[in-house]
Amino acid sequence: MTDWNKVLDSLLEDSPGEPLITSRAHETLGLPKLKKWAPGMVHAEWAFDERMGNSRGEVYGGFYAALGDTLSAIAAMTVLKPDEIVKTTDLRVSYFRPMKEGVVHATAIVINRSRTTVHVEVDFKNLEDKLLAKAYATHQAVKPE
Repeated sequence: MTDWNKVLDSLLEDSPGEPLITSRAHETLGLPKLKKWAPGMVHAEWAFDERMGNSRGEVYGGFYAALGDTLSAIAAMTVLKPDEIVKTTDLRVSYFRPMKEGVVHATAIVINRSRTTVHVEVDFKNLEDKLLAKAYATHQAVKPE
């Protein structure tokens, strides 16, 4: 049984100690810790890193996909039962404007939780509150194997 509140609290930026869950991919990509979370929502900020840029110096679309997958899964965790985990079954990303510098504000919101499925939207915005990209994810809520 997982205490998701403790896991989520350990993912906060100001949390002392190591996160209770992590992955090599998360560390390699430099994905951000959470600024805040509440049931059905997580928020993170990511300062542009040129290593995550494409040939034009803009945020690489695949980075938004990785960030969207991660944040949507964490948002899904906020509505899980202690005996459930999530697995991504679908992820789509739409791109609206390029980003070459500054901070990306990412907010993931659970838009629906059914018996076995969690649907999440993630908005990526710049400091002017303009939409940069949007991810739509579907996660399956399952019992761990």
